Amino acid sequence: MGFKEKLKAKLPQLLYYLTMVMFLMPVIPRGVRPVFIAFYAIGAVCSKIMDKEPFKWGYFLLNSSLFLMYIVSLSYTEDISYGMRKLSTGVTLLIFPLVIACMSKRSITYILSKRYDLMWLYIIATLILNIGAFIIFSQHYSFDEVIRHFVNIIRSDISGWKIHPIYLSMHICVSIIFSLFLVHKGLNWKKLLVLVIMNLVFIAFLLIMIKKGPIIALILVAAYLVLMFKNIKLYIVFGLGVIGLVSVIIFNPKVNERFSELLQVQDTDASMTNSTNIRYSIYKCVSSVIPHAGITGFGIGDGKNQLINCYQEDSKFLADNRYNSHNQYTGIILYVGYLGLLLFSSFLLYHIVRAFSRKNYLFIAILLFYCVVMFSENILERENGVLFFAFFINLFLMLDYNYEKRRPQKVDKIISF
Repeated sequence: MGFKEKLKAKLPQLLYYLTMVMFLMPVIPRGVRPVFIAFYAIGAVCSKIMDKEPFKWGYFLLNSSLFLMYIVSLSYTEDISYGMRKLSTGVTLLIFPLVIACMSKRSITYILSKRYDLMWLYIIATLILNIGAFIIFSQHYSFDEVIRHFVNIIRSDISGWKIHPIYLSMHICVSIIFSLFLVHKGLNWKKLLVLVIMNLVFIAFLLIMIKKGPIIALILVAAYLVLMFKNIKLYIVFGLGVIGLVSVIIFNPKVNERFSELLQVQDTDASMTNSTNIRYSIYKCVSSVIPHAGITGFGIGDGKNQLINCYQEDSKFLADNRYNSHNQYTGIILYVGYLGLLLFSSFLLYHIVRAFSRKNYLFIAILLFYCVVMFSENILERENGVLFFAFFINLFLMLDYNYEKRRPQKVDKIISF
């Protein structure tokens, strides 16, 4: 067997190893990530060439439609420099649809067959990120200071790992969602005990950061999965979790204060800057600017500038900090108008309906989680949001095609839209 034949035989395993790296991304420094993503794309192209499979054009165009619209918007935006930076941040919206559109069915089948092992990797990586950061901070601050200021120092005091607490909370929530799938699949008591301990640590960090959007999204998705799985163990775990969370919200002053903000809404200024008030003031400007966005928006470079102009009139604090729209759907309208929102909504609705019809609960859970978070965050405008959204959505979407249950002789039939 020559080198080419050996490479072809081993390519699914090689792509699986690269997929393992993708699931370890939470602990991989940001500067190194593009290198591994490039290798992943090269491996996918090689699998397409060696297995002689056609490119999935329908899949690629639908899943990358938002990013393609962003590119088109450069033709009518004025701030080209800022627009190019935003494209650079969101390029995984193009890369991962390209990767999956190229990747051979043989490789996809092999990777998806090991998805539960990959979930363990992501859970472990997220745990290492949280505990590792906490240990590093403890060397410079007291324990109480780390607890009180973790949300601030995690985004500034750790080179290569720094991350906004919203996105760290999202990593934790996705890890907990993966944990529910692992429990549903079935674990021996040792693994189950380890997983429970890991999730208790995750919950502790969620309560340290107290980011309401991801927590609410997690509760909604967990409730959905518990109802779908009809697993008595999950009923018990979810029930105890909800009771514990409600108890913490009621009896812990700091947590109670953060959730009480939802009921205390007013305009923000330098002396009144909780997250709810900030969002309220942002949404006032968004609602006044959006009607002027039209069908195609202001362009990828100018959408945020339109908001900044409004902030300068209503809130200097918001203008100085250059806040985005804090709602991904309105952010899309600002950049590429109602046409862009229509394309993105079509992408979401098509795949969610398809996933429901095929009972692809993993894809549904991850997509619903991100969709709920998007109501309060522009996750597609930050690397730690868009990278994981694009990767998980495109990979788990392949479970719709049910490759694993096909006989080998039928695997060669390609699915195209």
